[in-house]
Amino acid sequence: MVCFAYGLPHKPYIQTILQHGLSMPKVPKGDQVWQHSEACQQRVDADGNWLRQTDGKIQDKAIEREVEALDYTETFQNHTRTVDDHSTESVGGIKKIEALGALKLLSGRSASLATVDDLHQATGRDFNIVAGRKHNATVGGDMQERIEGLRKSVAGVSQRLVAPKNWIGAET
Repeated sequence: MVCFAYGLPHKPYIQTILQHGLSMPKVPKGDQVWQHSEACQQRVDADGNWLRQTDGKIQDKAIEREVEALDYTETFQNHTRTVDDHSTESVGGIKKIEALGALKLLSGRSASLATVDDLHQATGRDFNIVAGRKHNATVGGDMQERIEGLRKSVAGVSQRLVAPKNWIGAET
């Protein structure tokens, strides 16, 4: 078996001579394989494509890590990420998050959702808003509500409508 001192391709040496009838596994010309078992191996083909697989655990540790690719795809059964400080993500195009179960966004302090253009919210069932203290809404132009069923407004202390002109009743 030929190995390479210090992992350098220009320093080959013979490590083992196999018994008669035993041979090394077939590796295509130009490929390289680092193999512990069939399920645990790392290989590179003649075109420079890498495969790294194991039936165990892969653990990377570094002071700094950088990954750059034109296309990047990850597939998981479960995924957990812990960030001890701040996290920033910058997307030049459209960011789409799809959750087939539920989507929960939780914050220990405040949360802001802002857009330069339109903001749409839609639900196929109930839309619930709960504010622990105060609910403020500011509209720069007109505000229009369309309610197909009953509208009920209950105030614990008082209710006030302030406008230069108030209209209550049918349009005719």
